[in-house]
Amino acid sequence: MIPPLPNLDAAATPIGGVVLFLGVVAQVSKRPSTRWSGCRDATDAGQASAQPAVTAAAAPVLIEALGWMVCDGRSLDVARFPGLYAVLGTRYGTPGPGQFCLPDLRGAFVRGVDAGAGVDPDAGQRRGPDGSGKDGGVGSLQCDALQSHTHTYDKAVPATVGSAENTALGTTAGTPTSAPDAPARVSSETRPINVAVYYIIRYR
Repeated sequence: MIPPLPNLDAAATPIGGVVLFLGVVAQVSKRPSTRWSGCRDATDAGQASAQPAVTAAAAPVLIEALGWMVCDGRSLDVARFPGLYAVLGTRYGTPGPGQFCLPDLRGAFVRGVDAGAGVDPDAGQRRGPDGSGKDGGVGSLQCDALQSHTHTYDKAVPATVGSAENTALGTTAGTPTSAPDAPARVSSETRPINVAVYYIIRYR
């Protein structure tokens, strides 16, 4: 038995509006994203290709029948989706004449456009929505990073004459840094606790 479709009221969201969806969807691209080249190395790419299969406790939802698509970077025909094209244009890329691309938000966190607020210190270094050039506007991309900072550390100092080490250099006593959790959790990226969701965009 096919379950009833959820009430995704498109009328409450403008075309091009994006919302979170926590159901299992039937239509989503499986292609690796090329927009993050330079942010991921070969090791990361290998890890991304080894994802476990998704186990669904409910039937996948055909969200496209309700006027929504997953933001997965797929290309669309301008003639079929004129309303969405009027909003997005080719800002997120185009494979050729008469086509445009959806934003690709798979696996990414979202951040408000800085728009001169001064909250994003690297807004001027953000990449264009299609992964090229520099662009600080809506849909622009930013690689993962750690904030610049300093640490205190032991340094070599000249040994005193007659010291037990009898070497030209001695070292100060080592003291380990403190941490809120030991052992620390490590991974190939820096991230907060998170939940995976689909970002879906209204197209009609």
